[in-house]
Amino acid sequence: MGQASSDSGGEPPIALLLSTMRSGSTLLKALLSTPEDVSNLPETDFQKYQSADAERRLRALASEPIVLLKRPAWFHEGRRYPRLPNVAETRRVILARDVHSNLLSLRKMAYRKAEPLAPRFLDDWMAVYYWSRVYDALSERFPKDDPSNFWIRYEDLVRDPVRHTAELFRFLGSKHPHGIDRYEKPSNYEWKWGTDDGGHKIKSLRVQANPVPAKATEILKHVSRIPSVQATRRKLGYD
Repeated sequence: MGQASSDSGGEPPIALLLSTMRSGSTLLKALLSTPEDVSNLPETDFQKYQSADAERRLRALASEPIVLLKRPAWFHEGRRYPRLPNVAETRRVILARDVHSNLLSLRKMAYRKAEPLAPRFLDDWMAVYYWSRVYDALSERFPKDDPSNFWIRYEDLVRDPVRHTAELFRFLGSKHPHGIDRYEKPSNYEWKWGTDDGGHKIKSLRVQANPVPAKATEILKHVSRIPSVQATRRKLGYD
């Protein structure tokens, strides 16, 4: 699903990791931050960097030549996400996750212990006005055939992390020689809820391809009947 770019020489472009919330972006950022030439920063709202010196300020956040910035779309952003920073060039890694797994994780994030009581119509809203809108907008703005974009699905990443991280390292311009399926805990910040993922799974320091819960399958049966969700799933290769 990805599109690797060739080396252009000079200073590496700023790299952005784009996705919905609860799509696996903390895991992907942890993997991609493993090489010594890629930054390992906490979640950073790159959209705020619009001044004339934005690129200098962003590069000052890290000592590594490849600056990788993650900030998923929030619920209210929809088609407005992302506002690219005011820099000369960016490379975009776009992470997709199928609607049912994404929605189940979003339910748990939003409602915590009350998640079993959350009404079904909220799944419809999140599927149509968040999940579909975000990925439709990303597909339109950052097509797969553009060499500055690399699309990857969460399901593919956890199924074969070594292969896909190797492709991503080449795309970013990293000198790391091979793909990986393990990562390290960051030394300069903590994974915590509200920014990066703070759950037990990310703290295992390895990629885990877990079975899809029955509740997620139930969500899929319901929301996949919605025409806009059907169209987005086809666009992402899920249907």
